[in-house]
Amino acid sequence: MKRLATFFLLVIFSTLLFGQANNEILTNFAFGRYSEVIEQINKQEQNTELLQLKAMAFEGLKLYDSAITCYQNLYSADSLWALKGLARCYENAGVPTMAIEMYKKILSVDSTNQQLRLNYALLLKKSLYDNQALQQFKTLVGLDSTNAKYWDLLGDQYKKMKLNIEATTAYYNANNINPNDIEVATKYYKMLTISNVPASIVYEMVLETYQKDSTYLPLLMLKGKLESDMKKYSSSLKTFTQITTLGDSSFFTLKYYGMALHAEGYYFDAESILKKAYSLDSSDYLLNFVYAKTLTNIGESDLAVNILERTIKNLYPPNDLIATFYESIGDVYKMRSKYNLAEKNYLKAMELNKKNELDCLSKLLQCKLDQKDYRSANEIVSKYDSIATLTYANDSDQLSRAKQKVKYFKNMIKYEQFFMDEDIKKVLSDSSKNKVFIEKF
Repeated sequence: MKRLATFFLLVIFSTLLFGQANNEILTNFAFGRYSEVIEQINKQEQNTELLQLKAMAFEGLKLYDSAITCYQNLYSADSLWALKGLARCYENAGVPTMAIEMYKKILSVDSTNQQLRLNYALLLKKSLYDNQALQQFKTLVGLDSTNAKYWDLLGDQYKKMKLNIEATTAYYNANNINPNDIEVATKYYKMLTISNVPASIVYEMVLETYQKDSTYLPLLMLKGKLESDMKKYSSSLKTFTQITTLGDSSFFTLKYYGMALHAEGYYFDAESILKKAYSLDSSDYLLNFVYAKTLTNIGESDLAVNILERTIKNLYPPNDLIATFYESIGDVYKMRSKYNLAEKNYLKAMELNKKNELDCLSKLLQCKLDQKDYRSANEIVSKYDSIATLTYANDSDQLSRAKQKVKYFKNMIKYEQFFMDEDIKKVLSDSSKNKVFIEKF
């Protein structure tokens, strides 16, 4: 279709400029027989019109150096036309700096040409001249504020430059002009999540668009992630199952699919999926944490500890996250009755994240009780009580719950100590032989 359209334009061109003599050259050009065009032109006396065709033929053959020479020779005859050809050729030849100079000259003469300005803006973006590209996209929006594509491209540029509020506004305008563009709508929703708009609000918007197209993968991925963030793991699992059915096996999909499987208790299936994700990228903190938890749940605790320790050592996560990792390592060792190692990791977790200190103290207490170390257990309960009193000084409900927990801990220790008393153990041993004694006791 494109070549036929070009053909008819060239027929008109030939009538105006050449007459019937050069129709064969124009026909060859229209059908892409560029080598023949050049050969035929070389046999004739050169003029401006033939040189123009020759330049375009070289361009069609991707012989950009030769095309540039032709366009340079034509510059004085038709400066604007030649500049446009030079801009195209320099860009296609991989010389963006020269192409940019050509576009500047063109736009200084023809400043309202939106297609040329769009080409210029895209070249600037591709060449990493972000500030200049941004100005050109803003100019395009100024020239036509009803053009959804211009707003979309402006949003892309803002996003690239991490100007999130501006990007969100641009995508909003693009979506408002053309609400049926699923790609733009998805970009807009993603920016809303980055801008900390509540997940529940964005989710409702996503569901509305999902009714229009339930197969657009980026929208499905956002839907599944939002469901995961909102702890709607059953829904997230269905969404990512649908995504994998559609053929996507990206790291993002494997990660959230595995997390949903883990959350729903399908540990062996989760391990298989998370293992694939981990092989693609072992630098994702959340993935590593959930993968380690899954491995622990299927009895692969050594590998779980190895993954957590490697993550701490090699990736340098934030302190609060490292604390969570240490706590998880402590849980593994506690489960395996390696209390010294468990306590060591719980103490590291407490050092790094004071906010989780009470939970770790509870786990330390259980370690001491399991080891029948009641003296240390009493010390931990006292420490728990004092920290809780300070932490929840302005929250009576939380403080009341903490005090109840302290009371529970103290009763637990008394209970354990009671059954450790040698005289009581002897009485219980004797009573097992005398049912009457048991009833009186």
